[in-house]
Amino acid sequence: MGEFRYPQFCALARAAEIVGERWTLLIVRDLSLGPLRFSDLRRRLSGVSSSVLSERLTQLERRGLLERRVLEPPAASTVYELTQMGRALQPALVELMRWGTRFMLPPRLGEHLEPIWVLAAVQALARRSSTPACTIELRIPDGEQSHVVRVSGGRHGTRVTREAGPSDLVVTAEPMTALALIAGWLSPDEAVASGRMQAQGDLAVLAKLPQLFEIDWEAPADPAGAGPSN
Repeated sequence: MGEFRYPQFCALARAAEIVGERWTLLIVRDLSLGPLRFSDLRRRLSGVSSSVLSERLTQLERRGLLERRVLEPPAASTVYELTQMGRALQPALVELMRWGTRFMLPPRLGEHLEPIWVLAAVQALARRSSTPACTIELRIPDGEQSHVVRVSGGRHGTRVTREAGPSDLVVTAEPMTALALIAGWLSPDEAVASGRMQAQGDLAVLAKLPQLFEIDWEAPADPAGAGPSN
């Protein structure tokens, strides 16, 4: 069966033909966070079959959105990474994520949350208007490693970088706890008292964290204890 085509001379129709199939946007989301092996993608995209994933990757490669690269020894693994054309989707991904937050709650049974997806959320939901002057580094544990993202407030909005650096506060928290802190569902005192967060620096700065983002979610009954698994 050939690829589906809309009988319309329309840029949106063309875009939907390329990224509108099931799993495609999620593949692009994960590759926007860095190159991945096939096995890494399969693990993150819980529920996708090997055949469907292979088909989607082939389609994206044929369209020029991604390419394969062999890592230098000793890894010598083949990874998939976005091309310049694929990276050009980033602004659209950000807007879709911002729009999609209104449909996030309540979490559905069986959903999981990859720790690195918190970084994608931080990048997408950063406030674009004036924010309090502070810098907070978030560390999200993921097995033997941690994902690091640093957010800095200022009059031009929230700046997000994916590297460690000078900060007023360094926070280490599991994915759902980090999201609860960002959304303002969980107070710093509650997070520390429950053992869900470790902090180094000026804890008072953490109260400014929700002001660095634009999130319109109502708090669930247990903001950090319930929700998707990771």
